[in-house]
Amino acid sequence: MVTVLTVLLLGGVPFAGAASNYPDKPIRLVVPFAAGGVSDIIGRSLAQKMSELLGQNVIVDNRGGAGGMLGTNIVAKGTPDGYSIVLSSVATQCIAPNLLKKIPYDPVKDFSPIGGVAVTPNILLVSATSSFRSLQELVAYAKANPGKLNFGSSGVGSAGHLSGELLRASTGADLLHIPYKSAALAYPDMFAGSVSMIFDTLPSAINYINSGRGRPIAVVSEKRSPLLPNVTTFREAGFPEVALHFWIALHGPADVPPAIVQKLNQTLLKALASNELRERFANVGAEPYFSSPQELAVTTRNDYERLAKVIKAAGIQPE
Repeated sequence: MVTVLTVLLLGGVPFAGAASNYPDKPIRLVVPFAAGGVSDIIGRSLAQKMSELLGQNVIVDNRGGAGGMLGTNIVAKGTPDGYSIVLSSVATQCIAPNLLKKIPYDPVKDFSPIGGVAVTPNILLVSATSSFRSLQELVAYAKANPGKLNFGSSGVGSAGHLSGELLRASTGADLLHIPYKSAALAYPDMFAGSVSMIFDTLPSAINYINSGRGRPIAVVSEKRSPLLPNVTTFREAGFPEVALHFWIALHGPADVPPAIVQKLNQTLLKALASNELRERFANVGAEPYFSSPQELAVTTRNDYERLAKVIKAAGIQPE
């Protein structure tokens, strides 16, 4: 795993060939979601810092649609010169490709991994009026009362849905999935009592938690979130199989020259090491995700294959 020390050590790495004068014009960062959301906030914060470090503008281009695949495909089909990159994620590279029979790009072969950007953990929460106060209590009740509990998410195949399926598969608990067009639409039903719990991204859920209306049960991440240091992870609660690393990263088209990929990764690492960017990410429930291009390539492939198995086991049919 890349560390801040690595960032500093990379400072003197020389770049030759294609990267010697790179960049000599603005870089387009495609954010494959609409303006105003968490991905957009992260993308714009990153673009601003990378612009400062590169001495050249990194311009955000919002291209939402098709669950992020529209904008992602634009970059996949773009010129591999380092001037068109995409704010990728586990959703665009690993989940969406497993949900469609026909997808316009290969999530592995059609991209050059550049590096990680942020992680935004999923969280399981219940209404503040719920009797459940721990994951163990919730799972024990679900197993003793088949079909009595359900969970809401932002839709079939969403990270929230897959988190619930991982919990169901690892515990044998009988949980009914209720998909919504967005997680925000599930909250009124949870507060009214018709939805037992919600799996949501922490950036989306944090306001309900801070207001006291939602009670966090556990986070689906490798470690606890700094925003909720007292909330256990699923692993700590005794359910290590429930792990979904919800990452955001940078990818370019396939065959971007290695020297340019390295320069972009070096700049990205320096940006993520800044206190300024850490604070901006923390404000939306995200943490910096340091990685090399090689590490991101392995993560992308492994998550794609793992989630394919989860989706198949859940009986979700590609459309």
